[in-house]
Parts: sequence; C-alpha cells; structure tokens
Amino acid sequence: HMVKIRHTGLVTKDLNRSLLFWNKYLGFKIFKDAKESGNLIDKIMLYKKVKVRTIKLKDKSGGLIEILYFKNSPRIKRNVIKPYSNGITHISVTINNIYKLYDFLKKKKVIFNSKPQISEDGNVIMTYCKSPEGAFLELVEEIK
Repeated sequence: HMVKIRHTGLVTKDLNRSLLFWNKYLGFKIFKDAKESGNLIDKIMLYKKVKVRTIKLKDKSGGLIEILYFKNSPRIKRNVIKPYSNGITHISVTINNIYKLYDFLKKKKVIFNSKPQISEDGNVIMTYCKSPEGAFLELVEEIK
C-alpha cells in the first residue's frame, strides 16, 4: 500500500535550463546529484548501457522533483503534452506573490497559458506555465 508520493521525475534535454528554472527561478534546493549506470538502471529504463545524471531538488516542505538527463538515450519523437492530454500533465506548486513571480518568469521567457486568474470559488489565484521539460507547472497562491 502506498505511504506517500516520493518524487516527480522530469526528463530534460537541457540540464542547465532545467536547473536554472527549478533551482534559481523557483527556489528548489539541490538535494542529491548522481550519475547512474549499470544493470539495474538498464533494466528499468528498457535500453542497454544507460548513462543518466539524476538531480533531486527539494522544496521548503520536503517535496522532491527529480531531473533526469540521459546522455545516450534512444531517439524518440517529441511528445507534445497539452493540459487535457491523458496521463500526467502537470505539477502544482503553492507560491507566495503569484503576480511578482509571473512577471519575473515572463521576463525570463517562460511561456504561460494565461495571466494569473482568480478561481471560481475565490480561494486561489493560479496559472499554468511550461517547464523546460515540456510539462505544465501550475502556480497557485492561496488567498487568505
């Protein structure tokens, strides 16, 4: 039986851009940085001679994001994720001062679906942006 969600993994083609986004722009702290290869990782990744760098980043409450950078993965077509796609489409983070972060990220060329919006129930202000890995990131500020 499940105890808790351990982390969310995001595969990137541009490690520097991902670290800039998650670490510098959003304030996640690097928790663990490892290079992985060998029989176990080959089995779970479904190809031979895997070489992957994994960087776990932690938020202030202990939530983890894992960025995976494959040095030699097989080529695949880029999968385009839409907010309404089947499967996992987004990660949601609670933030302070959504308007300030929105303006900052827009200046850094981060793509947003819309300006921050107040939810129908009036409890939060939220918006979606694209992470460097192609997933959506939901930014939510709770209205007190």
